[in-house]
Amino acid sequence: MPSIYDIYERKNYRNRIPLPQSVSFEVEVRETNLYIQAHSDLTAKAKDSVFRYRYQIEEYLRQHPAFRETPVPIQIYASAPEIVRYTDLSCRCTGIAPMSCLGGAIADFVGRDLSADSANIVVSSGGDSFIRSAHPLEIRIYAEGAPAHDKLILAMPAYKHCFGISTFVPGGGVHSVTVISRSASWASAFASDIGSRLAGGEKLASVMNRAADYTDVGGVILIIGDKIVVGGELVLRSVNGQTNINSRAAE
Repeated sequence: MPSIYDIYERKNYRNRIPLPQSVSFEVEVRETNLYIQAHSDLTAKAKDSVFRYRYQIEEYLRQHPAFRETPVPIQIYASAPEIVRYTDLSCRCTGIAPMSCLGGAIADFVGRDLSADSANIVVSSGGDSFIRSAHPLEIRIYAEGAPAHDKLILAMPAYKHCFGISTFVPGGGVHSVTVISRSASWASAFASDIGSRLAGGEKLASVMNRAADYTDVGGVILIIGDKIVVGGELVLRSVNGQTNINSRAAE
C-alpha cells in the first residue's frame, strides 16, 4: 500500500525548457520535485506553496481515500480544497483517473503563486510544466530511447497568458506523448489519455481524431520509434536546425 504522503506517481523525466534571463532552482517535498525558473531565487516561497497544497491534498485523501483509488472521475465533496476541485475538472475532460492530473495541478498552483514575484516563470513537475513567458521559447522534447530524444525542438512564440505542456511516457512502444493546453493539469490529462489509448492498442488515426476533437488541446506531438506525428499548428525542428517538420504532414 502506498504511503499517504505519496499523493501521485512521480514522473522522473522532464522536457528541457530554457527560460531567458532567469535563475533556476529546485524544490523537493517527499515525491514532489519541482524545477523552477524565475527572475530570482524564490525557493522559500515555492517550498511554502508546495507544503500548503500537499497538506490540502493529503488531508482530503485521508478523509476520502476513494479519490486516490478511483480509475475514473468520481463525485467530490463540497469541502474539497481548490486544488482538488481543479484536478477534478482536469480529469473530467478525458475521463482519466484524477490522480494522473495532480502533478500538473501542483505545478499550476505553485506557478500561479510565484507569478506575483516573477513575470516570466516555468515550474516543472516531472513532465508537467506551467509556463508564462514574454519570450519565445525553444523546448526540447523528451523521448528517451527514440532517435529524436532531446534532438527535437518545439519553438513556442511569446504568449500573453500562461499555458501548460505535458509529456507522458506510456510505454508499449510509444516513447512520448506531448500535449499543449491551457494548464499543466489539463495538458497532463490529455497526454495521459492519448498515451494510454495508444499503449492499449488503439489505432493511431483514431487517437489523433479524438485529440483533434479536444477543444482545449493546442497541439500534440507523438514520438513512436523513429516516427514523429504532430497535430496542430506547431513549429518543430531538429537541434541542428537543418530539418523543419511540417505539422500538417508529420507522420
